[in-house]
Amino acid sequence: MVGVVAFSGDAVRHPVAAWLAVAVTFVLAAAATVAVRTRPEQLVTAPRVLSDIAVAFGLTVLDGYVFAPGHVFATSQNLAVEWTFIAVAAAGVAYGPALAALAGATFGPARWIGGVLNDFDRFEPRHLVSIAATSLFYAACGAVFGWLTRMLRRAETEISDTRAREEMARVMHDTVLQTLALVERRSSESDPELAALAREADRDVRRYLFGPPPTARGLAATISAAVEHARGDADVDVTVNVIDDGCRLEARSIEAVARAIGQAVANAIEHADADRIVVFAETDDDGQVFGSVRDDGRGFDVDAPREGNGLDESIVARIEAIGGRVAVTSGSGGTEVSLWSR
Repeated sequence: MVGVVAFSGDAVRHPVAAWLAVAVTFVLAAAATVAVRTRPEQLVTAPRVLSDIAVAFGLTVLDGYVFAPGHVFATSQNLAVEWTFIAVAAAGVAYGPALAALAGATFGPARWIGGVLNDFDRFEPRHLVSIAATSLFYAACGAVFGWLTRMLRRAETEISDTRAREEMARVMHDTVLQTLALVERRSSESDPELAALAREADRDVRRYLFGPPPTARGLAATISAAVEHARGDADVDVTVNVIDDGCRLEARSIEAVARAIGQAVANAIEHADADRIVVFAETDDDGQVFGSVRDDGRGFDVDAPREGNGLDESIVARIEAIGGRVAVTSGSGGTEVSLWSR
């Protein structure tokens, strides 16, 4: 900015305003540099992001005021320099592609206002196209910044989940799995039922620790596996329909949805005395998941105090932990548990 103002010479008609803008942006840049080294999380807070967008918008408008007429649509450096990129990048990192694109789209109108202040009073179609292109360009930049940030965060989460599973696998293998194997061996003759439970628990733990992650299995396979496990040997007609049009949930969220649905199936088998259970799940346009478990068993009073944690902890709390919600309706014709991932 110093270079643009210093070497523009007579083209700067309001030098005081230009150098004042340079001073303000210098203070903001210095504060941001300090924040990077001390508290980088401040750079993606709402006040900081909004201030970056406001400064970029203001500089784009001020560009037409400080320079001589005709500057706005000339092929020369403008006063905003790279602040527009800074603003859309900050918005993308902090709030994702949609809001970043919206922020970027405002720089076209800002350029139009700058043109008016630049004494430009005859906007031809090519000028309007240039203004529209400015909005589209910065909107696209904001969307790309936001999309890349979202992809990086998702990759970071999956890497963290994988490392946590590996660490848990080592600990569980040396403790729980060996204990279950010992229980199975020593009770195989004296207590076959206990041995069978230990063997089933051993399989479940190994499947969780060493099986493919939920994102690799996919939404349908993960839900089907959870339902099959919940069903066990029960003589109940269970139908599973999953429509996956592009699930965007993280691995832990997919696992949470599948386990909540599996628990709802287990509750219907154990408590509802149901003959038929229908499981349905689908993704919406945002990649979020809606799930439903409906049975034809005897209903229950949803508002009455409940014993055990099968519904409140294993379903409601699990879905709320990922930012979702659960609705339960029940009557003489059966019960339906509906859940939304968000």
